[in-house]
Amino acid sequence: MPSYNQSPNASHNGLEIEIIQPADGRGETRYFLSICVGTLLLAGVLLSLLHSPSQQTLPELPVSHSNMATQISNALEEIALLEEADMISPPYQLQQLPLPTIGQTAFAQQDKHCFTLHQAGILFAVEREAQHWAAHWAQSDKELDCHASLVWHPLNR
Repeated sequence: MPSYNQSPNASHNGLEIEIIQPADGRGETRYFLSICVGTLLLAGVLLSLLHSPSQQTLPELPVSHSNMATQISNALEEIALLEEADMISPPYQLQQLPLPTIGQTAFAQQDKHCFTLHQAGILFAVEREAQHWAAHWAQSDKELDCHASLVWHPLNR
């Protein structure tokens, strides 16, 4: 009967048999887990950078002025259509533009490209910029022109 107590490199009938110990998998498991944890940490950091709250929040237009803001936005679309149809062109005159009025308060022409309306502490400005019309608003106690040093907020957001 053959003996089973052979050394790891035992010879049997002229053939050398090498017994290889099975790998325990601990090293590979550690590497795999560390790569997974690293990937999750990196993804978390990148997501937190993308979704961090804005440091500066934009003020909102008071609700009492939302109707006027909608009317001004609609007027900008109408003005663009009138320009496209060649019904108005520079130099612009206030009478040519379909800008809204509130009761007795109407837009005033400040220069050839700037029109403003002051209503209860809010100054609306409609201005012809390089390629399009834009509307802005700012808090103001008096009527000023489109280039006044105020904190202007876009109306078309």
